Amino acid sequence: MKKKKANYARKAGLPPESLVYTGDQKPTPAEIDVMVFDNESFHRERINDIAKLAGISNNKKVNLLIINNITDITLIDNVGEHFGIHPMLLEDVLNTAQLPKVEESGENLLFTLKRIDYSAGNTLIQQHVSLMLGNNYVLVFKDFENGLFADIISRIENGKSKARQKGADYLFYLLIDNLTDLFYNVVNEFNNNIDTMEATLLREPEKNHIQDIYRIKQPLTEMRGVIYPIHEAILNILQGEYTLIHESTLPYLHDVKDHVSHIIHMYESGKDTLTDLMELNSSNINNRLNKSMKILTIITTLFIPLSLIAGIYGMNFRFMPELGWKAGYPFALGLMIITAGIMLYIMKKNKLF
Repeated sequence: MKKKKANYARKAGLPPESLVYTGDQKPTPAEIDVMVFDNESFHRERINDIAKLAGISNNKKVNLLIINNITDITLIDNVGEHFGIHPMLLEDVLNTAQLPKVEESGENLLFTLKRIDYSAGNTLIQQHVSLMLGNNYVLVFKDFENGLFADIISRIENGKSKARQKGADYLFYLLIDNLTDLFYNVVNEFNNNIDTMEATLLREPEKNHIQDIYRIKQPLTEMRGVIYPIHEAILNILQGEYTLIHESTLPYLHDVKDHVSHIIHMYESGKDTLTDLMELNSSNINNRLNKSMKILTIITTLFIPLSLIAGIYGMNFRFMPELGWKAGYPFALGLMIITAGIMLYIMKKNKLF
């Protein structure tokens, strides 16, 4: 599976606040996974009509809604109307190429980020996820159906999570923390591949591994456009004055910021090592070329005096003494062999090979 590409042509010519899905999934009807809980109870239900939410949601409890398919524009629009979400925020929800960011509008706080995975084929998979925080609810928008947040939901349902005693902003933090922790596995996989490539370069210096290096470098470059905006977005939350984020939740978000900072450090370390590997590969190529040139130079140097001797005896002057000498030919060959031997001795003595 390759990185998704947004189809911006769908938005061309449309007025602002137009809801257009820019991903590559085919439009299909969506459902909403609804969870309503507090310290005493937990209720879960799946609906396909926002009108049914009135009989399920509870303003005195935490409400978690997961929309697994954002190709259903009608449903997204209805969700926006129900929760009073500004259309500009919904535009970012539907724009799968949107860089991670945080934005507040009215009584909603939007955090767009990416779920990432690193496949065996050296392909970085990015999936668009948007988290919308309200006074007593968290909305999750994503254009894929999988078990994302399954562990968190299971702990909440079993009463093993602090989210049962806390507000929606704590749940908001838990979801962000869960997504950012996925970056550890990806960066570790990157660094493992880089370590393997380093060992290969040292073991096989005679080969050119530049294509293998660039296969690692390309997804690493793509990842830069994800982790740095996430770090900046979390800093904006911590430094801003968002009324939906209670002061008691800020230490947890500080911890997420520290995790992302550590991930960035690991990323930069791997990136620097990869740059060193490119230089090492270039040095190996140059060394191999220099070795070839050295061999050719030695051969050329050896044959220069031999060519001189052969040239002298090939001039065929009438009064050359050796022309009439029976031992002239073996003498010339011997002279060449002795000259070559002397040249080899001089080169070896001077450590030229």
